[in-house]
Amino acid sequence: MMLLLGEASDAIAASGDGDTTHAIVVSGDDGTARAIVAIGDDGTAHVIVTSDDDGTARAIVASGDDGTARAIVASGDDGTARAIVASGDDGIARAIVASGDDGTARAIVAIGDDGVVFGDGVIARAIVASGDGGIARAIVASGDDGTTRTVVASGDDGTARAIVANGDDGTARAIVASGDGGIARAIVTSGDDGTTRTVVASGDDGTARAIVAIGDYGIARAIVASGDDARAIVASVAACGNLLLIVMLFNNIIDQI
Repeated sequence: MMLLLGEASDAIAASGDGDTTHAIVVSGDDGTARAIVAIGDDGTAHVIVTSDDDGTARAIVASGDDGTARAIVASGDDGTARAIVASGDDGIARAIVASGDDGTARAIVAIGDDGVVFGDGVIARAIVASGDGGIARAIVASGDDGTTRTVVASGDDGTARAIVANGDDGTARAIVASGDGGIARAIVTSGDDGTTRTVVASGDDGTARAIVAIGDYGIARAIVASGDDARAIVASVAACGNLLLIVMLFNNIIDQI
């Protein structure tokens, strides 16, 4: 074991029964720890901490017995976390968080066990990018096959601008685009075959302007274009039995208006 002594310890190394170093501490003139490394019996680093003169942690790395990084934290002058990475035993990144000076999360990425990144190969499970106020700007969640499941983009006020939910085959299931006031502008729901099932476009006051419901064969079942007091209704039916459904739909719309 070697000690370098001054007004404060500059370096301390402690080893076990063998030659493997178990702990290394490097400190400044005021005795504040600058770096701490704890090493296992096999020489694998388990913890590394580097701090500034005021003792603020700048970087923290915790790794397992196999040397795989488990957690990395880099913080700024005020101790606010700038980046956090947690990975599993296989070294695949599980979570990444980058925050700004105010500690607001800017980006979050969660990756699955098969870990293929954007370019290298790990499938993204969840991505959240938020603005200075912590408002979610974009959220993407994908399945095991990399197919996008959900996408949400919101404005500065947190109002959802677009929502897309896709099935296993990538077919759009639902799309919602809303204005600044959160009023739905367009809604599209499609089936497994990609056929449009429902489209709703509404005005600034939320009043339905157009509604289209389409059947399995792409045949329009009901089209309703309404003004303030339901101006026009057009129904295209494939069977008389559908007429009752259209009438019920119309009555429901009139009641809502």
